[in-house]
Amino acid sequence: MADITDLPVMTRDDAIAAGFAGYNNVPHKPIDVPDGAFTITAKTSEGRRVTFCFLEKTYGGPSRFIDIQFHDRGTTIPNADNGVSPTFNAFAITRGGKFVADSRPLDEDIKPSILVLMLDKAGDEPARSATRPAPMKDRDLADLLGRAAAVVADPDSEIRSHRDDLVDLLNAEAAIRRARPS
Repeated sequence: MADITDLPVMTRDDAIAAGFAGYNNVPHKPIDVPDGAFTITAKTSEGRRVTFCFLEKTYGGPSRFIDIQFHDRGTTIPNADNGVSPTFNAFAITRGGKFVADSRPLDEDIKPSILVLMLDKAGDEPARSATRPAPMKDRDLADLLGRAAAVVADPDSEIRSHRDDLVDLLNAEAAIRRARPS
C-alpha cells in the first residue's frame, strides 16, 4: 500500500503555502498522490459518490492523467470489460464562460462514462490533428450523409420509414461536433 501523508483540512491560503494549488476560497483537503495507479474516492452528505483514479504513463511512474467517474446518476452503458460503467453529464468552460464541451444535450447512450483529465504540460500534447479525431469515422459519416440526401431527394422513398432514426443520428452527430472547440 502506498505511503500517504494525511494532512488536515485547511484554508485555501494554507494549502497554497504548503505547495498545493488552491481553488475557490473554501476548505481544502491536500493529498500527496503517490506514484503508480491510485484512486481517491469521495462521497457527499447525500451519498453521491465520485472517484478520481490517478494513472501513470509507465508502470509505477508518476501520474499523467486522471479518470473521473460519478457513480450515482442512475444510468450505465456497457464497458470494454463486459460490465457496465456509470454515465453522467459533464462540461468544460473556457474564457468568457464559453462551454467548449457539454454532454448534456447528448442522448443517453453516448453520454460519457469516464472523464479524462490530462496532466500534461504545454508542449507535451500530441499534434492538434491527433487530439481532434472525427466523432464518426469518415465512411460512417459518408453513409449517414448519403441516407440524408436520399430522404431529401425523395421524401416518399423506402427510407421514409427510418426517417426518425436518421434525424436522431444527424442530431447526435451535430451535437458532438458543436461541443468541440472550433
